Amino acid sequence: MKKDINNNYWNNFYKKKHISKPTLFAKFCVSKLRFYNKTIYDLGCGNGRDTVFFNKKKINSIGIDKSYSAIKKNKKNFYKFRNKFVNKNFCSFFTYKNFDFPFSVYSRFTLHSINYSDEKKLLNSLNKQKKLEYIFIECRTIKDDIYGKGKKVGKHEFIDTHYRRFIDPKEIKRRLSKHFKISYFKESKNFAKFKKENPCILRLIAKKK
Repeated sequence: MKKDINNNYWNNFYKKKHISKPTLFAKFCVSKLRFYNKTIYDLGCGNGRDTVFFNKKKINSIGIDKSYSAIKKNKKNFYKFRNKFVNKNFCSFFTYKNFDFPFSVYSRFTLHSINYSDEKKLLNSLNKQKKLEYIFIECRTIKDDIYGKGKKVGKHEFIDTHYRRFIDPKEIKRRLSKHFKISYFKESKNFAKFKKENPCILRLIAKKK
């Protein structure tokens, strides 16, 4: 049910919405990635703005999203970068592949959009990737002002207009620490202000051990 609600919501959302300006998190990551010449997979790329931003900064980036509407629109709106977008579920994208080149993964506002089972699937597949270098995460946390809004469907899980799973920073840190060395970890407001919204956000950068 959660996945169906999300699919319908995001397909309709991206049919109407187009933003080309990169997010603050993308700019933050680029400042930490000076001279990075590897590939970054943008997990749940949505409107594609960060995927395009990375590519314009000479960082090869592939945007992955299971919303057909999002990918179709990105290929049209960013025609020059149309081959940089893939219509796939990022939770299983790395499961059946062993990448033989160095790469990193970027997840902005997507970790809190998937359930515990999909998170486990994603992290397990990334743990097995020997060429994975960095993981960049920005997500809503349990301190968010909208935590508890909508119907509760599980631990820190709610459905309002769509499904959200608010992230407990301590839990995600514990899950990652076995296979990753965390180099940046901060929970704060003012990371992702949008109009009147100012959610409590976790920013995390970790390097594969």
